Amino acid sequence: MGDFLTREDRVKIWVALSDVFVDNDVNYAAIAKAVAAYDREVVEHAFFNEVAPACYSNMQAAIPPVWTAFDSTWLEQTIASIKQARSNSPFRELRDRVFIVYLRWRLRSEWIEIEKALSQS
Repeated sequence: MGDFLTREDRVKIWVALSDVFVDNDVNYAAIAKAVAAYDREVVEHAFFNEVAPACYSNMQAAIPPVWTAFDSTWLEQTIASIKQARSNSPFRELRDRVFIVYLRWRLRSEWIEIEKALSQS
């Protein structure tokens, strides 16, 4: 994401986008309202490259541990940990690139819903 975003901006975007991964109905309008002020490319990057790798497993769990909302501190720490692991290991960077390609395919309908809601906000 761009250097022009503050830490608070990034966390706000991450928290809003993480709602896609909770075990509950997704309020795409609320997500769009929370991220509407930010560039769509920044939001898309955050969704696929940062939030999805951190939260996707909740969506896949038979009994998801998170069903209301992700904790912002946990989310920030988890994303920071993922980024650090990528920067420390070329193998991890490659593995995550492949994983993100998969996530773009698997979560395309969720992203389309976010884009629709952003178009209406």
